[in-house]
Amino acid sequence: MAILKTANTKGKYYESHAKEDVIRYILNPFKARTYCGAYGVDTNNPSQSMEITSAQFGKSHGVQLRHFIVSFYPDEVNSPMTANEIAQQFVAFFANEYQVVYAIHEDKPHLHIHIVINSVSYVDGHRYYGTRAEFKSMQKYMQEVLQRYRIHRLEYISA
Repeated sequence: MAILKTANTKGKYYESHAKEDVIRYILNPFKARTYCGAYGVDTNNPSQSMEITSAQFGKSHGVQLRHFIVSFYPDEVNSPMTANEIAQQFVAFFANEYQVVYAIHEDKPHLHIHIVINSVSYVDGHRYYGTRAEFKSMQKYMQEVLQRYRIHRLEYISA
């Protein structure tokens, strides 16, 4: 059973430096040793790319990003390469509309994926609010991906 967490702490993700802080955290080389990636951003400065998109649409206020974490038990996924394959498929869910940065954290006995999306769409500037419908759609997609890896349950925990 994999565990899905949303890490959208009230207040913290509204701050002007939220993108930079969270992306720096997930890309920390002591945690993300091998695998990380991005879509729709300058990989040399992903937070700045997201800031530019938000500013272009006049949405540099409000919730700046969405942060999801998927954790695995050691006997479910014990290869960072497999976790990376799964992460790339998760990213595909968002990549048609949102800028995304992800990293596989290997600093704990269990591998876990951090996914950060810009809350502002690079396509038309609409926001990802994380509504019940948006969340359920994402969760369903993630469950379908996980089943391909013989992980048949994705439990949600609000962080």
